[in-house]
Amino acid sequence: MRKKGVFAAVLLCILAIAATSLYLAGCSGKAKETIASGETGTQDAGAGGQDGTQAKTVSGNGTQEDTVSGNKTQVDTVSGNGTEKAGGSDGTQEAAGGTVPDSLDGERVKVKGIYVTGAMAGTSNMDSLIDLVDRTELNAMVIDVKNDEGHVVYEMDSELVEDIGAVKKYISDMPGLIRKCKEHGIYLIARIVAFKDPFLAENRTDLALHDKEGKVFRDKSGLAWVNPYSREVWDYLLEIAGQAAAAGFDEIQFDYIRFSTDSGMAKVDFGPEALGRDKEQAITEFTAYAAKELHGLGVPVSADVYGIIIDSSLDASIVGQDYYEMAKYLDYISPMVYPSHYGPGNLGLAVPDAQPYETIYRSMNASRKVLAGMGREKEAGLVSGNGVSDNGVSGNGLPEREGTVSENRIPLLPNPEIRANVRPWLQDFTATWVKGHIPYGPDEIRAQIQAVYDAGYEEWILWNASNRYTEGGLLPEETAEEPAGE
Repeated sequence: MRKKGVFAAVLLCILAIAATSLYLAGCSGKAKETIASGETGTQDAGAGGQDGTQAKTVSGNGTQEDTVSGNKTQVDTVSGNGTEKAGGSDGTQEAAGGTVPDSLDGERVKVKGIYVTGAMAGTSNMDSLIDLVDRTELNAMVIDVKNDEGHVVYEMDSELVEDIGAVKKYISDMPGLIRKCKEHGIYLIARIVAFKDPFLAENRTDLALHDKEGKVFRDKSGLAWVNPYSREVWDYLLEIAGQAAAAGFDEIQFDYIRFSTDSGMAKVDFGPEALGRDKEQAITEFTAYAAKELHGLGVPVSADVYGIIIDSSLDASIVGQDYYEMAKYLDYISPMVYPSHYGPGNLGLAVPDAQPYETIYRSMNASRKVLAGMGREKEAGLVSGNGVSDNGVSGNGLPEREGTVSENRIPLLPNPEIRANVRPWLQDFTATWVKGHIPYGPDEIRAQIQAVYDAGYEEWILWNASNRYTEGGLLPEETAEEPAGE
């Protein structure tokens, strides 16, 4: 009897161990499945909206601008500061600068955002934008921290910034502004203009781009740029980003994370740091380096890219933005798919600006294709080398080019290499300079948002350089709904 009892006990132990192993294996498989779906660069369709989000907008047409950034917060907040942070798995990923954690604590916020200049954020007019967020489905703001002129918009504790006098105090009380936005449940994204920095380039000419005769390079607008190959420039940007994170911003977003599109770039000498490295390698390496450093601070990282580079290897090589490679390291990638930025014939459309829904849908379809690992076209857009100004790159006024993007919906395919969620910039302005343009009002704004949802994505940011947003194109906060699923 005693032997039988011992045998039974041993058998029970074996069964318990086996059951535990099966349970853990199941959990592991489930985790891997979740990670894979979270790293496709998209989220499953049908969730572009958020119940309980706060939102608001102001109306108006804006001006053309080549920059972007944005993010928004949820009203059903997780952390005590009234925001949610992006998150995912807890593995690591090899990056050019070291290992990058696969995720950050907290849940990803499905952003519905607007862009806000530092000059606007520092005035009483900011209250009207906060009210707009409260009234509508909006939940995020992208606010300038370092603007297109290279100025840091508030005083920060940084010797690097102080040494060159980069501060232009548009915002006198940044802690107070952040606190107020958090009280309204607004997710805050710090916009940092990267390599278009005329202030740094003029005050530290050793960091500027130079032509082969040794003169500081200036684009058609007369603006100097810093060298994207320079590690010292990288560290300057990350110093500012770290200060913004410490101030309370929920996310860091880099804009102008690219080379100038000016035709004069053909005469630039990038120096010894560029030996053996092309433009796409330089920008991807900075992306990986920034992600590693900022993830170490617990902050998600995003970047703005040209919409035209999504599916065009030619244009990607000109500006240095490899959509697929950058998406391996970023938490969010924001293609600027403004219809006004596509020239005649792009995406198979005669005048993309006159077809906002089709332009956004087809560009987002191209995003799905590329991030699924299905490759890019050799050439598709008209970003540079054509003399178009950096402040208005769009291909408009150039010869027609036949589009190559399929109208058929590309399925969402899990890709464990891709970390970034896709969060496009949308157009909230009338592009009067485009031949065949149409006025952009509530219907055009809503059409773009719906195209994002119909393409299987869930997030978006509106751009208007003057911060005048079309409230009629937004859902009221109390009626905001998630888009229908696939």
